[in-house]
Amino acid sequence: MAAAHLKLRWSMKLLRTYRTINGEMWRAYQRGEIDPGTLSRERFCRLLGTMGRDAAEGGAMGAAYIDALSHRGDVLRGARSTLAAVARQARIAAVTNGIDRIQRARLAAAGIAHRFEVVVTSEGCGFAKPDPRIIHEALDRLGVSAGETAYVGDDAVADGGATRAAGVRFWWIDRGLGGEPPEVMERRLGSVRDILPLLGLDGRA
Repeated sequence: MAAAHLKLRWSMKLLRTYRTINGEMWRAYQRGEIDPGTLSRERFCRLLGTMGRDAAEGGAMGAAYIDALSHRGDVLRGARSTLAAVARQARIAAVTNGIDRIQRARLAAAGIAHRFEVVVTSEGCGFAKPDPRIIHEALDRLGVSAGETAYVGDDAVADGGATRAAGVRFWWIDRGLGGEPPEVMERRLGSVRDILPLLGLDGRA
């Protein structure tokens, strides 16, 4: 989508290069070294530079990417029915690293925004996972304690680090992407649906 905007030919090499740069930039963002605007722009400036293109076009490429991403409503299989079941008995918050308007737009595009009583983004609160303060912000807004909360996530480093420091139980969704399981997880889930029996629910919306 963003590559097409600048007539950049798509290839596996382009994808691999982007993923490497994007991973480095996200880690810098999580460490608090750059802000969301720099992340959005600089990753594409670096990508274009490595591909022999004018790095100054990275801003336009980043803007095109953000616009397209805002309209995507991707969800894990079973997420909608699981959220519907959980929402009947528990209060739910979304805690996510990223640009506020994009994350909220994606929740709306997926048709699940109404399931979350609270949405906390790293841009909105000023802290990015694994900083536990983003978790504390969600707990404060929900009016609940760490001890009565479980956090479900698929990032062993960012989610695991934030929950450990915040004292919240971590239920890790293993998406089969490789890497070591987080030591701090209380539960290892094969899919999002595995949350239901842990809460005594049957999943019927």
